[in-house]
Amino acid sequence: MRIVTRYLLREFLGPLAACFVSFNAIFVLFDLFGHLSRFLDADLPLRLVLRYYAGVVSLYSAWFIPASCMLATLYTMWRLSHHSEITAMRASGISFHRLTLPFFAVALAMAALAFANSQWIAPDAAEWSDRLKESSFVPAAAAESKNHLFMNPRARRTWVFGSVDADSPEGFANATNFVRVTHDTAGVNDWGVRADGARWLDGTWWLANPQIVSFDIDGEELPAAAAPPPRLPQDVAFPEFEETPRDMFLATRSWDHLGATDMLRRISLQGRDDPEKRFDFWYRLAAPWACLVITLFSIPAGITTGRQSVFKGLVLALGSFFGFYALTLLLEFLGQHGYLPALPAAMLPNLVFLALGLFMYGRLT
Repeated sequence: MRIVTRYLLREFLGPLAACFVSFNAIFVLFDLFGHLSRFLDADLPLRLVLRYYAGVVSLYSAWFIPASCMLATLYTMWRLSHHSEITAMRASGISFHRLTLPFFAVALAMAALAFANSQWIAPDAAEWSDRLKESSFVPAAAAESKNHLFMNPRARRTWVFGSVDADSPEGFANATNFVRVTHDTAGVNDWGVRADGARWLDGTWWLANPQIVSFDIDGEELPAAAAPPPRLPQDVAFPEFEETPRDMFLATRSWDHLGATDMLRRISLQGRDDPEKRFDFWYRLAAPWACLVITLFSIPAGITTGRQSVFKGLVLALGSFFGFYALTLLLEFLGQHGYLPALPAAMLPNLVFLALGLFMYGRLT
């Protein structure tokens, strides 16, 4: 690694870490003001408090990471330009593309980190923190079994589990208590089956001791005397039941605590278009790329402000920061309420700042 590359990385990574830590610290501080008394009343161990805030912060990292990249890039480029270091480097024969390559490399790494966090880390961590909060910060020793209902609107099928552990897909995959599955047409039950349990084996549902349930024209279950349910063999496969234990498990989780692939699966089971959920899915994919886009925009913006007064640089930095997120929030409203298609609404903030960044970056090269 060349000396100039190490120098630029050192100059950039310091402000980047400071911005990220500051965003998280400010958020935790404000949240702590509202929950400190509950922590103390529950006598919660420090390790659980730290885990709680790790889960909460992980959910908001989709905002904190790109914002940190923007402010760190603006500050670093302003500082290098203000002290004429960029001019000296270019005069020594180093191209502008070579100078900015370390910034793009870090931004790409932060984008990958943001995507990995939103897909595999934040969903479970945020769900754990949310459950701890709902229990008034009193950790439960073990999950309690309870009845659970799952609906598949696309297939018009409803499952009712008795005494199932809904805290993991395995709880649904090995339901050993009462299970009832009904199908409806136009909101009226017309077919059903009840069983003593259900198992998910090799991608197929097997019901234990199933019995067919009959309904009248109003969707009311017929009593056994009027329509004795025929008894089937002990274990019967039902390959027509397409929903999986993971689908049922995900239905118990908050929508915000899902990764992109799980969001898409939930949307596909709805059987209808939901603009709000469709936007959330596309935004979950678009958000990590903001790290690269706003870094591209911030490099020329920081150099420009470095040649001006500190006040003008601060105004531009704050304007860029709030402008990006104001546009994001505006398009989020339009996309979630169906005024704009979900995909353009989620991608447009990145595209706008990408166009501005390419124009400003091109003028410097």
